[in-house]
Amino acid sequence: MTMWERLRNPCGWRAGAKQISVDAMIPIFAVPTLAIIAAQTVLCTIIIFIATPILVYYLHHNFLRFLLRTKFFLMWTITSVVMLMLIFEISVVPLLEILLEENLVFIMCVVGGIWCGYMTRLNADSATQEGSLTQGLELGEGSGELCITCRRRAPPKAHHCRMCQTCILNREYHCKWLDCCIGSSNLKWYLRCLFFSAIAFIYGSNLTMTSVCHPFKLIGTVLLPDDCSDVYHQLDIALCFISALYSLLVGLVVVCYLIYHLWLIYLGTTSNERRLLEAGSPYDHGMLKNVSRLFCCKT
Repeated sequence: MTMWERLRNPCGWRAGAKQISVDAMIPIFAVPTLAIIAAQTVLCTIIIFIATPILVYYLHHNFLRFLLRTKFFLMWTITSVVMLMLIFEISVVPLLEILLEENLVFIMCVVGGIWCGYMTRLNADSATQEGSLTQGLELGEGSGELCITCRRRAPPKAHHCRMCQTCILNREYHCKWLDCCIGSSNLKWYLRCLFFSAIAFIYGSNLTMTSVCHPFKLIGTVLLPDDCSDVYHQLDIALCFISALYSLLVGLVVVCYLIYHLWLIYLGTTSNERRLLEAGSPYDHGMLKNVSRLFCCKT
């Protein structure tokens, strides 16, 4: 936990050296390595897709959760998006099975998801949170309650985040995969990020699978994969198939989370408020609840 990796800057930046934590470096090497191993055989694919969540949970439970703030999950997100995009454009598009307009729609969704994710992080900075808290005090009743952690007045619906070290108005949770808190200042951007990301992951997965597998026509020009038994004959084709499978799984999780947030908006509550209600419940869901929190980015 005390080890640090220094990357010397050959261009002579003002700081002289950039300091990057080891936990942030792990996904850069782990994600492509796991993808290559999974592309070897069907058995390797099954083992990697089962073992990876267990490994990430083990790292988080025994090491990462003791850090005040880790870039591990953010770097996992960035590395995964870059890897999937490169595989699609370098290996899938040259197969000439994808139309130009289909590729353009996919790229637009990817760019939209990245931009909305960036805006989600940008609107979660300390200055924006300060403005949200001030506005909340002006619109709320009284002078607000005193936060026992940061020793300041906060609106009734503000909750303290130990990672951001400030109170967040209408706090949902601290999203590990974007490394920022989701609250009133960036919830709209976060929902847009989920929307575009869900389309990009699922649509890209379908385009890839119908290119490397034998497709069948569902309705009109809509294709679905049928037989993927021969994808492991070539490493590049197998890597495309693995990326499509990974993208599909991530896309389904993102869709579930988008539906979950829309349901919370319909109920007029937040994820944090529901968590506080469940904390007072006599029922404990144990490890299953902790796993869902980890991979559905709740903190």
